[in-house]
Amino acid sequence: KLIILWTLEEDQAVISRTSAVPLHTQFRAHLLQRIERGELRQGQKLPSEREYADQLGVSLAPIRQAILDLAKEGYLHRTRGRGTFVQEAKVDEKIAILSSFTQSMRAKGLEPDIHIRYRGLVVADGAITRALQSRERKLLLIRRLASVDSEPVALLDAYLSPQSFPKLAQAELLEGSLYLTMEALYGVVPTRAVSTIEVIRCQEDAELLGLTPGTPALQVEGTTFDADDRPVEFSRVIYRADRFRFTIESFHRQDRVFHLIGAADGGARKKGES
Repeated sequence: KLIILWTLEEDQAVISRTSAVPLHTQFRAHLLQRIERGELRQGQKLPSEREYADQLGVSLAPIRQAILDLAKEGYLHRTRGRGTFVQEAKVDEKIAILSSFTQSMRAKGLEPDIHIRYRGLVVADGAITRALQSRERKLLLIRRLASVDSEPVALLDAYLSPQSFPKLAQAELLEGSLYLTMEALYGVVPTRAVSTIEVIRCQEDAELLGLTPGTPALQVEGTTFDADDRPVEFSRVIYRADRFRFTIESFHRQDRVFHLIGAADGGARKKGES
């Protein structure tokens, strides 16, 4: 038996119940073909699983499996409470060169919205105080949420010395940029950073980023240094893995191998940047 599926865009898909190919594989192939042909555009919302199932006259299981498979492969992304969307292109960027997150995004033609979610003193974590070479019991935490096209893409935490940067506790961030504000208020220009990139399971911050708890995300932790090589900031940035991609460029110089690491779409960033 052949099942004719008509999508909301009047696209016809033929699925065979008698085929040895499972229904979810056939449906996955149909959606993938439409994505690759550009008939389903980047950022476009798909009909609901129920709508697809009703059109096909099948259960939700094969529809859900096909969509989950494509989401795992990076062709679709699912947002809780909003639905399923065709994945948007990722932004590639070199992060070995320090720059502001906001400036970096604008250089790529993106206009990020930066909202401060928290600003205040917090009990200093041992690893962070060691990175900052500080003996202060509390540090200034500035937490910002970066969004592109009304969709959250990154969560930026910056830990700083309240003794060294007291004005940052209340100062308006110039153009949403911490680095521009540090330079304007204190003449401090970040010149070097040492960062670690790892894949994490986003848990307590998942809701802020519009993710389901347990969704993989990219975390970059780093220490930023000024022109005198003094640590001025410890940063922790969580990037949505469906919006960012990091690339590494290696080159040889004076018997040493250097690695330049870069990021991706949605709002990319530099080493240890805030």
